[in-house]
Amino acid sequence: MRRNAISDFAKKAREFLGEEGVLQEEVDLLVYEQDGTLALRGKADVVVFPRTVQEMAKVVELAYNYGIPIIGRGSGTSLSGGGVPVTGGVIVSTARMNKILEIDLENEVAVVQAGVINDWINAYLARMGYQYAIDLGFQYMADPGSQRVSTIGGNIAHNSGGVKCFKYGVTVNQLRGLTIVLPTGEVRRIGGKEFEQAGYDLIGLITGSEGTLALIAEAIVRMVPTYESSVTILAKFADLPTAGRAVSAVIASGAMPVAMELMDKLAVEAVESGPYAAGLPKDAEAVLLIQVEGSLPGAKEEASKVAEVLRRSGASGVEIVEDPPKAAKIWAARKQAFGAMGFVGPNYVVEDGTIPRKKLAEALMLARAAGAKRGLRVANVFHAGDGNLHPLILYDERKPGEREKAIEAGEEILEACVELGGTITGEHGVGYMKKKLLPKMYRREEIELMKAIKAVFDPKGLMNPGKIFP
Repeated sequence: MRRNAISDFAKKAREFLGEEGVLQEEVDLLVYEQDGTLALRGKADVVVFPRTVQEMAKVVELAYNYGIPIIGRGSGTSLSGGGVPVTGGVIVSTARMNKILEIDLENEVAVVQAGVINDWINAYLARMGYQYAIDLGFQYMADPGSQRVSTIGGNIAHNSGGVKCFKYGVTVNQLRGLTIVLPTGEVRRIGGKEFEQAGYDLIGLITGSEGTLALIAEAIVRMVPTYESSVTILAKFADLPTAGRAVSAVIASGAMPVAMELMDKLAVEAVESGPYAAGLPKDAEAVLLIQVEGSLPGAKEEASKVAEVLRRSGASGVEIVEDPPKAAKIWAARKQAFGAMGFVGPNYVVEDGTIPRKKLAEALMLARAAGAKRGLRVANVFHAGDGNLHPLILYDERKPGEREKAIEAGEEILEACVELGGTITGEHGVGYMKKKLLPKMYRREEIELMKAIKAVFDPKGLMNPGKIFP
């Protein structure tokens, strides 16, 4: 019965998407078995490529009428299994919905399709003196900066943060409006170009829902002016706890950095072993990268203030980097950290927990201990400003049981984050990999309330099934 429904669906979808807009051959479907999670696989029955809101609506309505699961997918860089079709179904790819539709300087917004790459917006806005402030600060595989491959739709689905989120906030803080496609194929427009909306925060509800309520078709995103100058501060520390406390000290000083990133010794070793080596101090147990921005004199003054706080907080070395090419090289090295892990281990599991900043030092040591007791190494790379940890647990899939140990270590780290007053995700989402941990954060009644909200949007349970809820 399911096979006949898929066949009929694909035939009808080709009528308005064309032959090139529908993939059904086994060899083509292999490409879509995984996302950036790597530890999870699932095969779709068909993959479709709408080009407009109307085509997306038609294909979703068609799948809904046939009772076929619907999985949205951007560039496939999800790190929680969010884009993996664990129950089969149709993947709706936004790869061809990749147009910047409008730049409205008067209202300081841009209107974009969901498949637009994050960094394309900044490349376009740079000539106008503006930026889209979500700068995803991690890299995946060969990507020289996640923002160069991740899509706006995926950012919205996971409420991504990134390097600049300490100052500018996360994705939901950059949104003015959304065009969404409900499971029935109905198109709804939420919000607009104005700053405030009356009534319930529907944009906030959709953002971070990981494709379980609706598909993102278009977005109205906020543009902010770029600053005249930025200065990078590089600090090294003899131990992780001191580095963690230094982060809190900088924030307590009243400084407002645009970015605060921390890398431990193993992460630095990985980066410095590859083509993105930037001369980071390999003898340090932790390295803290901070960027401040403003007018040229203002940025310099702020950098000096931050540097002095770092010295008083126990940094064993502090360098103010004013040379733009050198600073760019340092930040490129930071963004290459995920991809560079191949230099220190063949495989890794990456987690994504958030803890109160004052617990940074404790969380770092717990992460290391979770790996050590299983004989595994853990590299720490994270957005220190908002306490968003990205522990990378290294393992060798050729050794029986190591993958399972790495996953166990990751779960232990996330449970520790919750116990420290944090959450099981900061920007990667719950997806499939972390759904069994949801009860660690919420009571049964709270989870049932979330399920009831999903049922209002998706009564058949077809939108990205098998995700978020245990």
